[in-house]
Amino acid sequence: MSSQLHPWIVAALAVLAIACAGCAAPDQSATATASATDGDAAALLIRLQSEITAALEGLDDRLAYAAFDLGETDLNDDAARGILANLSATDPSIADCVAVDAGGTIVAAEPAAYRGAEGADIRGQDHVRHILATKRPIMSEVITVAEGFPAAVITAPIFTNESRFAGFAAVVFRPEDLIGGVAGPAANGTPYQVMVVQTDGRVLYDTDPAQVGRMTFEDPLYADYPELLDVARRVADERYGTATYRFAADGGQTVQKEIAWTTAGLHGVEWRVAVIRAVE
Repeated sequence: MSSQLHPWIVAALAVLAIACAGCAAPDQSATATASATDGDAAALLIRLQSEITAALEGLDDRLAYAAFDLGETDLNDDAARGILANLSATDPSIADCVAVDAGGTIVAAEPAAYRGAEGADIRGQDHVRHILATKRPIMSEVITVAEGFPAAVITAPIFTNESRFAGFAAVVFRPEDLIGGVAGPAANGTPYQVMVVQTDGRVLYDTDPAQVGRMTFEDPLYADYPELLDVARRVADERYGTATYRFAADGGQTVQKEIAWTTAGLHGVEWRVAVIRAVE
């Protein structure tokens, strides 16, 4: 791995250090340094972090309001289905929304195309065990959901007017679509590739759609690139940072790339958000 970092990646690290220390925004001197770099990667990265986090929090907020309203229903009556259907229409990344009873069984799913999931016992899923035990919201990593496809799930507890725990509501969404709505416009016209990964190495989003869904530490595509795997482990373990590595995509010429990353997420689940640029 090269020990020489280009100016933009040094500036990115400086801005990341400030942002991850808890500042609401970088100070003027850090912003000026980042703005002077080629393509302003640091500013792009901070924008991605902020807007992806805001998109997740938006889903979470709308879900919380829906869960409150569901507390006044039977969870699978017409009123409940109307609440779930309205929630599912609020964001294009949402596949469906469900109500789950206190025993961990899906009792209502909307829109109608996903009602086949009703009756599924989902107590075996980690996030379901968490909310049933703690009665607190949580976001899952990407899993194969009861509806039969890979997705992430945000859950919120449902309480009746008598403060009895009745179950929980959940938004089932596709991270690739949610992130793409942010990353596409943000990176358009820049020289940077955007990648978002889970801490287990699963690629949630990439400028190259062929990379989405790959498991970095297991995929044969990366097996011959120990330098890349070393960087991937750093990305998984560290909340922000910078590095360089060499990689040849699609059998092409090996090139050196520089990566800067930071963290977005919700309810303690972390996504690593990265910008990457080829430098030779």
